[in-house]
Parts: sequence; C-alpha cells; structure tokens
Amino acid sequence: MYELDGASVRVEILEAALDIAGTRGEPAVTLEEVAKSLQRPLSDIEEEFSSSSEILDAMPNFLDWRLTNYMEKVVDRLPEGAGAAEILKALGEGYFFYCQEQPELYGYLFERYPALDDVQVCNMAKGTHTGISGTDFVVNVLKQLVREQGAVVGEDIALGDIGRIALAIWSIIHGLSHLSTKGVVRFQHSVIRIANLRQTVQLVLEAIIDWFATKDIPERRPIMYSAREIVERAMEQWEDRPLVAPQSVESLEFEKAKDLIIETALHVVAREGVSRSFFKQVAQELNTTTDFLNSVIDNDFALREYAEERVTREMAEMFERAIGSLPADTAIVDRLHIVASVYFNFSLRHTERFCAVIGLANGSIVPHSGDGSPHEGMTENFAIMMKLLREFIMEAGIQPTDQLVYLSALAMWAGADGVSHLCALGDFREYGDDLKWGLFSQALTSSFFAVAHGLQLVDKNLP
Repeated sequence: MYELDGASVRVEILEAALDIAGTRGEPAVTLEEVAKSLQRPLSDIEEEFSSSSEILDAMPNFLDWRLTNYMEKVVDRLPEGAGAAEILKALGEGYFFYCQEQPELYGYLFERYPALDDVQVCNMAKGTHTGISGTDFVVNVLKQLVREQGAVVGEDIALGDIGRIALAIWSIIHGLSHLSTKGVVRFQHSVIRIANLRQTVQLVLEAIIDWFATKDIPERRPIMYSAREIVERAMEQWEDRPLVAPQSVESLEFEKAKDLIIETALHVVAREGVSRSFFKQVAQELNTTTDFLNSVIDNDFALREYAEERVTREMAEMFERAIGSLPADTAIVDRLHIVASVYFNFSLRHTERFCAVIGLANGSIVPHSGDGSPHEGMTENFAIMMKLLREFIMEAGIQPTDQLVYLSALAMWAGADGVSHLCALGDFREYGDDLKWGLFSQALTSSFFAVAHGLQLVDKNLP
C-alpha cells in the first residue's frame, strides 16, 4: 500500500478498502477483508466503521484528500521561494506519478467518482473559487504566474483566460497520464515517459509565460463554433455494434465466427483491458475453448492485431470523412481542430470503442525518417494526426525534425485525450453534452495554441 507510515487507523482502513475495491470490486470490500488485508483484529476496524457501506460512503472524500495530500507533499519538497512555473511543473509531475505508481487502481481512482460537479467546473473555467482545494490551488498558482510576468489579474489577463488555461493544463497532464498508464505510451521505458512529461510541460509553460508577459491570449478558432455539427454529421453513419452472440460461435461460418471473435475481443478489452488471460477471457465470453479460437485466429497476438486494426481503421475513417467534408482551402490548423473534435466525439458516442482503441494501441508513435514524416509502423489514425502536424509545423516555417514532430504530436494528442477521457469516463462524465463540448473547446484552444506557440519559441532558440 501507499505512504502509510504514520497514517491514522482510519486512513489505513480506507487505503486497504481502496486496494480491494480497485482490484476486486466494491462488493469485495467487507470489514473482514479489510482486517485481513491490514492484519489487524476485526475490532480495530469496527471502532472506525460500523459497516462496509460506511467505508464506501467515505471513499469519495478520501480520494479527493488522497490526491491533494500527494500533490501537497510534492510541492513541499520545492525550495523556499520557488516561482509559479516551478510549482506548476511539480504539480504536473506529482499528478503523473500518482497515476503511474498504482496503474491497477487507475480506473477506480479516476473513473469511479467525479471530483467536481457542474457548477464547480464552470467556476474553474471562469477562474473563480470552486471550493475544491486542489483545483483552487492550481488556479491561484496561475494567477501568481500572471503577477510574476508584470501583468494584472482581471485586467491584463481575464479570469476566464486563467480558468481555461488551468483546464488545458489539467487536460494535457491527465492525457499524458492516461496514455502512459492505459495507452500505447505505457510500452515506453519509464525514463522516456518522464522525459515526455517534462518536455511537454516545459513547452506549454514557456508559451503560457509568454502569453502573460505580452498580455496576448489566443482566441478560439471560428471553426470550433461549428465543430460539433461538422463531426456529428460526418460520424452519423457509424453506430455501435451490439454484441449479439449466438448459442454457439462454433456453428457459424468461418468469416462470421472470426468477426464475432474480434467484436468480442473489443468488448473484453474495453471492460477488462488487455491481460495475460486475454485470449482465455474472449473464449469464456463466447462459451467456447481457446482451441477453437486458435482454429479461427492463430493466437492471442493475432487477435489483438485484428481488433486494433478494426478500431483504429474506424477512427481513421471518421477523421478522413470529417476532413473531407471541409472546404478544400481549409487551413491546416482548422483541420487539426476537427480531427481533435472527432476524437472527442468518438470518446462520447462510442465510449466502449474508445476504451478499446486506448487499450489495444501497440503501434509506433515515433517518426524516424529524419524529417518527421510518418512511417509504416504507425496505426492509421495516429499517422493522420502526425501528417497534419508535420504540415502545420512546416507551414509555420519551422524545420519538422523528428523530435519536434513527436513532441508536438504527443502534446496535442495528450490535450485532446485528457479532456476526452475526463468527459467520457472521468470527472466530467455526468455533465450534459453542451457543457462537455464547451469544456472541450476551451481546453483544446489553450492546449493547442500553447503547444504551437511553444514550438515557435523552441525554434527561435535553436542554434
């Protein structure tokens, strides 16, 4: 368990309950199981909680306190007098490490209970008080950063701009954490994942500091006012495929059996993720044997490839259809905004498919051609994003090196993924669609232009 030295008995109990609930489900949380986990007498548990229901009722507040406490400890390690930028970097790393330390608990930590209600998140987006200590702390640090650049909060820099920048920072860090815990980035070495985080945060912060110093915050692109309509129209032909399994998959024709196995695999991945028992789980779901699966689809690895190819091709087709619906002279920057909007809408409308895309992702995300162009190891959906980003970088007059293309693609993808996960599965999932789209548009505007502006600053500083 995690950081229990000197913890109260109550915190120890809640930490044990979290571990049980996060790995085995909430029904497994009983007073007896908690006592067994802590190797304490049952009477110690009963002194704090009269029932398992009481423990679970305390869990939402405990999770809020747990994350805030972790972040506070990270900031406390900074030298006295640290500036706002250093505090924001520390908060970003703290959030990232919090996700990485216990990946098996990620779903429970970030998908079980919402952290902010709709009023609180609107207050955050306005840069005003939410009553949530962690959120208010980040907004206040951004206000400190404004003052450090010689600007006046509320006059030179509007509170709403501070709020949406806070939302964008959260989205980027959350997206990097999500992709590094559940997505394709998890296959990278931990040193590389941390380097990704630090380079991205540095890129974004340099842009934000420059915005505050020049008192010039980019506005939302006009296309974002119609983005929802554009992508919903382009995606309307895609409907979720309900899984209707026959009494026996073994009675189906070969191609129909193969199709059903792949669809079942997508459902399993979305619900359980990809584990060592993945092939066995699919067989159990279909009430058949792994030998039969082997007779249709060679092995576990081949099934993953078929399933990944199907969902990434679906997403790529949605990208292509949405881009194809735009006028021929549409700017690259607006095409990128529409691609991000498709990704977001996909997460809302096809959440199970979205989870499968994240869980199955196994392709390369690193260009290695010398000029930042895509290569064959990438999935189609990511290759489309990277191609557009390379064109955008070239259009800005910047040499599209592999490093700049990779960093910008990862950062922009993280921003879109973070707000998508928050709205589809995380803290914002209970909000109405209008509010979700509003939050997405705010987060995307700030995260996209922070990365774009950061690239320009990097390019100016290159020898």
